[in-house]
Amino acid sequence: MRLRYKIIIFLSLFLIFTSLLICMAGAGTVIREEMNQFSGFSGVLIKDLNTQEVLFSHNEDKLFTPASLIKIFTLLSALEILGEEYVYQTSFYFSSTVPGEINGDLYIVGSGDPTQSPEVIRKIADELVQKFSIRHISGDIVLDNSKFLPEEFLGRGWMWDDKNPLIGALTVAGYKIKGKQNSYLDIMPLLWGNIFSQELSKKGVKLKGDIRIGKTPEDLKVKYIYYSDTLDKILANMMKKSDNQSAENIFRSLAQKNNPEETFSVARAIASLEEVIGTALGLKWGKDYILVDGCGLSEYNLMTPAHLIKAISYLYQKYDFKILDYFASTKESGTLKERLPFQVWGKTGTLSSASALAGILQTKNMRWVVFCLMENNFLFIEERNDPKIFENRIIEYIYQNL
Repeated sequence: MRLRYKIIIFLSLFLIFTSLLICMAGAGTVIREEMNQFSGFSGVLIKDLNTQEVLFSHNEDKLFTPASLIKIFTLLSALEILGEEYVYQTSFYFSSTVPGEINGDLYIVGSGDPTQSPEVIRKIADELVQKFSIRHISGDIVLDNSKFLPEEFLGRGWMWDDKNPLIGALTVAGYKIKGKQNSYLDIMPLLWGNIFSQELSKKGVKLKGDIRIGKTPEDLKVKYIYYSDTLDKILANMMKKSDNQSAENIFRSLAQKNNPEETFSVARAIASLEEVIGTALGLKWGKDYILVDGCGLSEYNLMTPAHLIKAISYLYQKYDFKILDYFASTKESGTLKERLPFQVWGKTGTLSSASALAGILQTKNMRWVVFCLMENNFLFIEERNDPKIFENRIIEYIYQNL
């Protein structure tokens, strides 16, 4: 009886194992057929989230232009360097001996807060007026935009005549450059200052001087600080809406890793990210991947599907399912809303010559899967070669069959 029982168990396990192999082989055949019909360079990597077993792979180690999938590296680096509770500070300096009056200049020092929409800037002005009962400013409003390297108002590899977001220590959220100009230097901080000044005027504050760019004297003491939302909320918004401006501002903020007192430059941000990615994922900048911005607008960026899977898996291992709070979902507002009829958490990527989708889903068979799909150099001439439809078909097959 014991021998018969052992034989039955062995045969059962053998049949289960064989069925799984057949299923996986079938999955490979179907996905490969989809890839063969797609006119473009594509790469796919699908793994079991918990065991890291490879379920399907194709060109997983080839370099692609990743578009907004770069934001996954920005997310990882920001969590490692800055932390979820990090807040941006906008500081106000002035000297005054008369209640209700600022004798001299009002200095405003930005730190790259990407959340300051015109409504938030007006709120800041209102809070400042109420706190100090300000009625008159005898000098200028001086905008200190020096925390970020001012001339780096666009990202590396961005097309200067595209509608790009402008980047700076004082940022108006949602603002994009319009029309072709030779230089956008100082446009963003001056726009910030104009919105701020207009709100002061509405509150009855008289400004005698001008609005200008300048440096804050070292002998002045800070009088007021406005704090942003915590970084976890900013990152969730960045990822779910694929917000390029906030992603680039956060990327520049990584520069403070080794010396927060120095000016934040793109070169220092890259160095900080390189250090974190090397430690966390074992990847070397320039050899394994290239990343020159935080949002993915640059076509200088190069990355493989395997790199993105590594990053997502690292985040899952460290933060468990809490990491899903940072990704867009098919069940809520964001770049994936209602794109598929089942729950998927992911990050989309789109450029004129690049499309991508990476994330996590639970299949119909209750298996948690991490996936990355990347497509470059496709000719979008008809629906069958639409990269988003191509991605959807593969994700639907994963959900139904793995």
